[in-house]
Amino acid sequence: MTRILITGASGLLGSNLAIEWSKTDEIYGLFLNNRPELPRVVPAACDLLDAEGLRRLLGEVRPEVVVHAAAMTSVDACENDPAAAWAVNVQGTSNLMQACPPATRHLIYISTDYVFSGLRGHYTEADAPSPVNVYGRTKLDGERLIMGSPIPWTIVRTSFFGWSPGGGGRTVRRCFMEQSLASLESWNTVTAWTNRFSTPLLVNNLAQVLMEIARLGLTGLWHAGSEQRVSNWQLLRYLAKCVGGGAQGGAAEGAATAAAATASAAVDLVKGAAFQSQPGLGRAERPFDTSLCSYRLQAALGRGFGDYRQAVQRWLDLRNNGYLFAV
Repeated sequence: MTRILITGASGLLGSNLAIEWSKTDEIYGLFLNNRPELPRVVPAACDLLDAEGLRRLLGEVRPEVVVHAAAMTSVDACENDPAAAWAVNVQGTSNLMQACPPATRHLIYISTDYVFSGLRGHYTEADAPSPVNVYGRTKLDGERLIMGSPIPWTIVRTSFFGWSPGGGGRTVRRCFMEQSLASLESWNTVTAWTNRFSTPLLVNNLAQVLMEIARLGLTGLWHAGSEQRVSNWQLLRYLAKCVGGGAQGGAAEGAATAAAATASAAVDLVKGAAFQSQPGLGRAERPFDTSLCSYRLQAALGRGFGDYRQAVQRWLDLRNNGYLFAV
């Protein structure tokens, strides 16, 4: 059993990653303010900006693998407070890297598709990053720090969605998909961009990818995204189809027509609009197409990552099967 420390264990990625990984290994979940209450996960409170405290904690835990999933991820908040973004995303990364004890044999850094300008999409690991906002620049600076680590390192650029952690009376910041699902299930219209593209993974699937990377000891820079580029509008239309019952299958013959009509009505709730990046007034510039090519990583792992339809269906299946965070 491997001892693994995951930073950002109260966040969307960190919490879901801890849940998945704790089924097989010994997991310590690092958090700042919101203590994660996760089965089989040992919570560990520490501030990434407290270099000495971080060094003491990692010296006590002695993790063999460190997964750095913590970050300041609100794109507009980063733009409005670049000093805070740099402190968390860059200095915090430096502190963590320096705090890793001799027992640490692998450091995995979670980066973002936002390190690219979004002018063309289909980015490979060989493409030069060119971020258009503070969030992307600070994550790229974090990558450059990790590349200088004496510990074997892995950088994974990705985008994802999933069920957000809650509990303890905290206010949960729901992801784009959760907010859209709530609107669609209330039969309210949602607006989605027809010209913004990405390759999002379900966070639980991303967790499996990261676990395989650690088990195989893969190092270097990798892209992890779904196998099909998708716009926000396409993604939500498929989600609406699922909500309306059109993607469930197996309907009795007499109910097929009614199910199709319901699915069509649900899809009509999704209104398309062309996105125009208008930075200023508290908003950061956004890239248009940050789709990633993940062929190298798929080949290294010997399997595909699925498309956005499979990701949406599994996400809904998790809720139907009583997943911890699904509401």
